[in-house]
Amino acid sequence: MNAILRGAISGVCATVPMTVPIITARRIGLIGTAPPVQISANIAARTPLLPKRRHEGFPATWIAAHFGYGAACGTVYALVTPALPRRPAAKGLIFGALVWAVSYLGYLPAMKLYPAPDDDAPPRTAVMIAAHAVFGLALGHTEQWLRSRR
Repeated sequence: MNAILRGAISGVCATVPMTVPIITARRIGLIGTAPPVQISANIAARTPLLPKRRHEGFPATWIAAHFGYGAACGTVYALVTPALPRRPAAKGLIFGALVWAVSYLGYLPAMKLYPAPDDDAPPRTAVMIAAHAVFGLALGHTEQWLRSRR
């Protein structure tokens, strides 16, 4: 399996456990609107081809965007993994932290799709950092497992 396909599959697989802390935090009232839902709604509001968000929850647009972004990040991970530490957990955690930083400290606030951490509720920031750590761990281990299945 080539690196791009392996990364995309790993990214989709890693998005599943990443979503658990987000859903859990939402259900227990720790956070309001989940960041991926808010980001998708903001993109949809600017894009006439995408449906507007009609209700809270997990519409197809949110799911497609969330898992598509996971697949894209997984692809990048599979391509840069030789430059990261050997152990899947270490390189996954580093990569997950980088994805969070590039997204939540970088282009999301710059594009006004989501507030910077200083302008967001601390619990949402903490939940998203934890979710990206889960993503990174799952990504590192899944990609390594697929790589070893040659």
